[in-house]
Amino acid sequence: MFRSSLCLLFLACILWICFCVGSSHLNKCAKTDREALLNLKHGFLHGRRILSSWKGVDCCKWKGVSCDNITGHVTILDLEAPSYFRQLGGKIDSSICELQHLTFLNLTYNSLKGNIPKCIGSLGQLIELKLGNNELVSVVPHTLANLSNLQTLNLFWNHLVANELEWVSHLHNLRYLDLSNMNLSRAVDWLSSISKIPSLSQLHLHDCFLPQVNLKSIPHLNSSTSLKILDLSTNNFNSSMLSRVVNISKVLTDFYFSHNSLHNITDGLANMTSLQYLDLSFNELEGNLPKSFQSLHQLKWLGLNFNRLSGQLSDFIGQLRYTQTTLMMLDLSDNPFSSGPLPNFSWLSSLEALSLRNTNIVGPLPQSFGHLPYLAELDLSFNKLSGPLPLFEVTKLAALERLDLSHNQLNGSLPHIIGQLSGLNSLSLSSNKLNGVINESHLSNLSKLVTLDVAQNSLSFNLREIPQCLSHISALSNIMFPRERFFFLSYDEYYDNGYEGGLLNDKAILAWKGENREYGKNLGLVTSIDLSYNQLVGEIPQSITTLVALANLNLSGNHLTGFIPNNIGHMEMLESLDLSRNHLRGRMPESFSNLTFLSYMNLSFNNLSGEIPLSTQLQSFDASTYVGNSGLCGLPLTNHCPGDETSPTGSLDKHVIDEDEDEFITLGFYVSLGLGFFVGFWGVCGTLVIKTSWRHAYFQFFNNMNDLIYVRRALS
Repeated sequence: MFRSSLCLLFLACILWICFCVGSSHLNKCAKTDREALLNLKHGFLHGRRILSSWKGVDCCKWKGVSCDNITGHVTILDLEAPSYFRQLGGKIDSSICELQHLTFLNLTYNSLKGNIPKCIGSLGQLIELKLGNNELVSVVPHTLANLSNLQTLNLFWNHLVANELEWVSHLHNLRYLDLSNMNLSRAVDWLSSISKIPSLSQLHLHDCFLPQVNLKSIPHLNSSTSLKILDLSTNNFNSSMLSRVVNISKVLTDFYFSHNSLHNITDGLANMTSLQYLDLSFNELEGNLPKSFQSLHQLKWLGLNFNRLSGQLSDFIGQLRYTQTTLMMLDLSDNPFSSGPLPNFSWLSSLEALSLRNTNIVGPLPQSFGHLPYLAELDLSFNKLSGPLPLFEVTKLAALERLDLSHNQLNGSLPHIIGQLSGLNSLSLSSNKLNGVINESHLSNLSKLVTLDVAQNSLSFNLREIPQCLSHISALSNIMFPRERFFFLSYDEYYDNGYEGGLLNDKAILAWKGENREYGKNLGLVTSIDLSYNQLVGEIPQSITTLVALANLNLSGNHLTGFIPNNIGHMEMLESLDLSRNHLRGRMPESFSNLTFLSYMNLSFNNLSGEIPLSTQLQSFDASTYVGNSGLCGLPLTNHCPGDETSPTGSLDKHVIDEDEDEFITLGFYVSLGLGFFVGFWGVCGTLVIKTSWRHAYFQFFNNMNDLIYVRRALS
């Protein structure tokens, strides 16, 4: 028993020693791979920060590098730039081909230039190759055909060209292919070559100048049993091409065919029974939906905006009843439907986003939108809606985040119930005929509000209440409040390949920096308050400056009086400020100089006076910024302030010294000063340097004085 225990202990010790010896070599970088990475680093012109860890012996610990635990060879190189922040420039050096054990290479979202090295086809173990969103040029090397293990190939958004795609047909294990923005105008074999890839599940050929293809000329073209996502948008395809491609796959779930030249929808859609996401926007579609749509029982997202659809909108939406439990996003905006009332869409209970912008809707809003518990975005702008705003049933619109009713003919007052839509981050009611008073009950609960646009109405405000209630809105008063783009994704999962297809293509128009601008998904990043051209009266309260995260403030075209708040400089994030066409008076506060981000300002047509404060921004604006304020003076205006003098060149000299003082400071003064210093200094010091006896006597005098002072202090 003792002997067996001793043997087990001895065996355990041996195993422990082997483990320790083995672990000392674990992940230790292969020398050849380290040298290849260093050569690759020398080819990059930027990104020193991301590559700052690329030093030392063990390259397996370098950022973006992973190695095999046993051999130490580099298997993963992932240098994708996060959030479109391009970090790497330069070129892809051919030394990358020495990393023969690479299985994953990702250099997307950088600024790499030059060619794709031809030798990259020698990386036979490569499974994923991602070089998208760079500035690569020239013809795609045919040597990529040698990457027989490749499952993902991403070359989107470069400046690449491929005259034929025969090389793609050799990639039998390919699952994902994205060649978007590649020039394929001469690749007449694109469909026949891609159809030979048996396991392809995603194909993205957006904006590739693809030539029209006659399917009859392609023998043995079978329907795919694996292709689920197909993007052929922006290729100028016509309706005949659509009828040819709808039968490419029997299991297609996502089909993007926007920005083409479709005039009608083929009945072949009836065979696409698995379709969930369909984008036919920005085409030339006419008439109504074909009957083939009745077969799309799984449809979740439908984009038909910017077409020529006609007929009654209510009849059109009625044809979607078969999707009432699945449809999540519907965009019919910018179509010339016949004038008619807002259709009933309450039966689409799964809706998350609905855009009926510019669809000729007339008449009043209904008293109830029904129970839409998931609706996050509702856009009914640019129609002819009239009558008062209804009392929204908040409990039935609990998820609402964005409401756009701008550019209609709505009248009456703003219902207080809108202040209970606590999830709102964007509210646009501009260009209507609304009146009445907006007070704290309308805004105090909207803590997530980022954009408030009620311009060009006849609304009035209790200005002493408004800043207090706005200060409760975290997005406006807290610089650190997280801001997000408005994404309404069409996928159940968001693929990490950089593709953003399937987004609700909605937008809003804001008055920003003196002009109307369209904002889409970036609207969520804009902190804006536009109360222009209403009936605001009274003074601008000091407390409005607590909105330190605000980027755009427009109070123009009202009846505001009093002074500009002294601490307006606290609003350091302001990029655009418009207080024009009011009755403001007094001096411009000195704190204006703190607004370093300010790139647009309009204070014209007020009663401001005094000198324009000196700062980089305020003097850089055009004189029209201050026009209509007869009391203002100083640059960039031509009228000078009292005490200013103009130089012969026409420039303004500030704080000019009196003539009597100028006469005292003359050239003779400086000459006399120099001579006096020279004679006084060298008359004493020069003598001590030259005469040794004088020097000894001089220092002996100080020694004697020191002894005398010491003796007298000691005796006292």
